[in-house]
Amino acid sequence: DAEVDRLTATALSELTGATVLNCLGKQPGPPALAAAFAHILDLPDAVRDDLWSVLEPNLGAVNTPHTSQAVEAYCNRHELDPRAITPVIGACRFLFLRGAEHNTPPELMAEDIEQLLAEDQGDAAEIAAVLASVIPCYEHAAPKLRLKAIYEALTDHGKVVTDVKWRVDNVSHSNTGEAINAPVAMLTLRYAEGDQTGQTTVQLLPDELKKLHAACEQALR
Repeated sequence: DAEVDRLTATALSELTGATVLNCLGKQPGPPALAAAFAHILDLPDAVRDDLWSVLEPNLGAVNTPHTSQAVEAYCNRHELDPRAITPVIGACRFLFLRGAEHNTPPELMAEDIEQLLAEDQGDAAEIAAVLASVIPCYEHAAPKLRLKAIYEALTDHGKVVTDVKWRVDNVSHSNTGEAINAPVAMLTLRYAEGDQTGQTTVQLLPDELKKLHAACEQALR
């Protein structure tokens, strides 16, 4: 109800006994999430400070040779057992993806992380050090992940424009007439549709280009 909606995630956690997270729309997190994320408390500061280098290539839903190579390079660089970092990567990926989907601001993500680490008895200084490393990573990742989620939602239902290229030509003559001398704008729209990509090019005369410009201005208001 409305009264419950006004409660913070932390207050709901205290009320229900579950770890309620903002990034899940104020729903309880998976039981194993706190334990997986708590591995970050065991990492040295220098390892945590370099966290983005291993998180960025591992934020996709599928592991690839590239993601495995990134983990291997990170572990070699810091003389780290992969078992010490893989639970942290998985937990951060889950939190970041859900946070992006729910448009969770960094301060509320910080509240979620504080709850997860407090559940594992992390002290205030340790939690502050973790937040200093993880929240900047989330701020880097969230806009890209949110845009990716929007594209995926849209491409399930049709073509989504992903890029626009243009140039202006002048048609001097053709088989339909001489001395035309008409400017024409060429717009190439690159798009995604499901798992497929493609492009299409359209030509616009000045009047139609003005109409398109006016339509874009109206849409952006």
